[in-house]
Amino acid sequence: MEYAIEELKRSVRVALDENNTSATLTSLGDVDTLSVEEIIESKLEDAALIVHRDAPRHLLDVGLPFSGTIRWESAVGYGRGVMTLPADFLRLVTFRMSDWRKDVTEPIYEDDPRYALQLSAFSGVRGCPEKPVVALIQAPEGLTLELYSCEAGESIQVEKARYLPRPKIREGKLAICERLREAVVYYAGALTALTLGNGEQAKALMETSKTLME
Repeated sequence: MEYAIEELKRSVRVALDENNTSATLTSLGDVDTLSVEEIIESKLEDAALIVHRDAPRHLLDVGLPFSGTIRWESAVGYGRGVMTLPADFLRLVTFRMSDWRKDVTEPIYEDDPRYALQLSAFSGVRGCPEKPVVALIQAPEGLTLELYSCEAGESIQVEKARYLPRPKIREGKLAICERLREAVVYYAGALTALTLGNGEQAKALMETSKTLME
């Protein structure tokens, strides 16, 4: 859901118990002092990114669809497939190929012991339509999704593919998962408090944000 930046800033100010929007940070020693409101706005994207990255899946929205050409390691529609992900990819919400028996919502990574199994010469230990596996891998062309595996041949197609993009302020709005709005507000407050040099307040706000993500 998209939220107006001005609305989010007001909420963060409430969390900070800071209602003086003209206050300045002369103590920072910068050539150009920043108002509290400007600092809050500068922290919103970072707060949304961290919260969206770390929140449990049941608090996420449905995300955005993605697509792309799948490169197959052998015959089309068989074995391992590789797909380049969108440049703004942050987190996988769900992925499913048309011959899979279930969705995959939790990817694995290169440092996961299960990833080595996907590269095994023995097909029985790799992912399959009954127990599919997807891996997020950094490749020269960017972040890629490796899928293990398919058996439907040329008729195979992506049935479901959704992701969360990196949060970005656009036209005065920021997209935040609805159930994570308050967690983002408190995390932005924590980052702002750190910039203001108030470590104790930052710690308290961050703990509240984490509690809201449970």
